[in-house]
Amino acid sequence: MELLLVLAIIGLLMGGGAAVYSGIMDSAKVTKTQTKLGILGGQIQLYSSQKSGKLPTQSAGLQALKTAGLVRSEDEVTDAWGNPLIYTLPAKRGGDKYDLWSKGPDGLENTPDDVGNWASPD
Repeated sequence: MELLLVLAIIGLLMGGGAAVYSGIMDSAKVTKTQTKLGILGGQIQLYSSQKSGKLPTQSAGLQALKTAGLVRSEDEVTDAWGNPLIYTLPAKRGGDKYDLWSKGPDGLENTPDDVGNWASPD
């Protein structure tokens, strides 16, 4: 009986640890995506300076950065959940001239978990 009690307690502790670990990993993915957005924002500014102040067109999108040699791998334009980052010109959600964003963990557009170059509501 004591052994079953010890096993039950260990199971509860491991379950709680898994929940905490999952939350930490989700937070890390958001941070990783925000970092990628910041880096890509810098690359867009570099592209703009090379092209006499012109931003990549909506139709060219992030592919323009690949063509200019500013992005070398597909991983650089995907979020931490493996989905492509989205570039919108002109800005519709409050980004600086353009929106650069991820659909976030749920993979759906225009939900509270979207991660972008606009100011967060908190």
